[in-house]
Amino acid sequence: MTTCRAANPFDDTPDDIALQACLDAYDRVLLVPDGQPGYVGYLIANTLKPKRPGQLLTSAAIPRKATMVAAPGLGDAMLRVNGLADFEISFIRFDGNREQRPRGKPCVTGNDLRNVELTGAGFHVRYVESFGAVCGSAMTVGGSSNYEIYQSLFYDNGRQPEEADGVSGLWADGLTVFDCRNSTIRDNDFWDNTDVDLGVNGGRSCSVYRNTISHFSKYGFAGVVVGDPSQTGGEFSANIVSSGYNLLGFGIIVGCHPWSQCRGGYASGVRVYDNHVTGAVVNFAVDGLNGGAIENNTMRFSQGDRVLNCDVAADYTVGHVIDVARLQPGYVVRTYDAGSACQQTRP
Repeated sequence: MTTCRAANPFDDTPDDIALQACLDAYDRVLLVPDGQPGYVGYLIANTLKPKRPGQLLTSAAIPRKATMVAAPGLGDAMLRVNGLADFEISFIRFDGNREQRPRGKPCVTGNDLRNVELTGAGFHVRYVESFGAVCGSAMTVGGSSNYEIYQSLFYDNGRQPEEADGVSGLWADGLTVFDCRNSTIRDNDFWDNTDVDLGVNGGRSCSVYRNTISHFSKYGFAGVVVGDPSQTGGEFSANIVSSGYNLLGFGIIVGCHPWSQCRGGYASGVRVYDNHVTGAVVNFAVDGLNGGAIENNTMRFSQGDRVLNCDVAADYTVGHVIDVARLQPGYVVRTYDAGSACQQTRP
């Protein structure tokens, strides 16, 4: 175990070399938390890369959290875990330091300015905060299984063009999950992320529940995006999404037809039930679902006109679906195909 004293969170000198040495040498790395005079956080100028299976990265005085801050010149992720098993990251804040980093190089040009990237199996992420990402995502998970992410905060990531002198491509997700096999994402809070707050492609025995998403200061394209052609299965339940006027395009969207990356593909076999959505332009949309079930969701008080590929508010819409076993009634027929205006059939 180490508290990594060679790294100093009370000055403006980069700490990544010292932290990497500690991560290379110890299974338990406990960092000094905030709350002390002069504390600025651990400055990260080069990506941290844990390499020890079963490693613990946490605070030395929980529940207080240690803070990592991206250095202005960092051109990559703050932390990247690649293929490790059974690690834990807890009680850490990841501050992407968006306001002090380049604004004119959006992630769509190939820059990787996410905060955290994770791949592995059997890991735990808990009581973490990730915010201020320049673009891309506050945290991504891919090529992973049997993990859990809970009681964490993902907020205020990326920029819309109106915040970035008209530059597009600087938006960011809160949590982006490409692979959720045998995994759980629960009891997390998301707010004011500028792309998708919580995007989960799905996967066998994937459970996503009791997450809270809100937009009352910044616009986002969607609160929750469920499913992707690359994965099959998943249950999404008891999630709560709320928004102010014109601050969230989709509350929950099942399928990903509005995004060109889907190329018209379908999510498969997801179950979405007992969720509650209020205040988005389109509270609940299904567009691109093959199999699965949609039931017992509550959608109320849609408002505004800022939604991807459309400008008409609605509580519940359904577009492209195939063999959905239980499809909750009360919808308007509407599609949101990328690159075209929405097509709607009114009841």
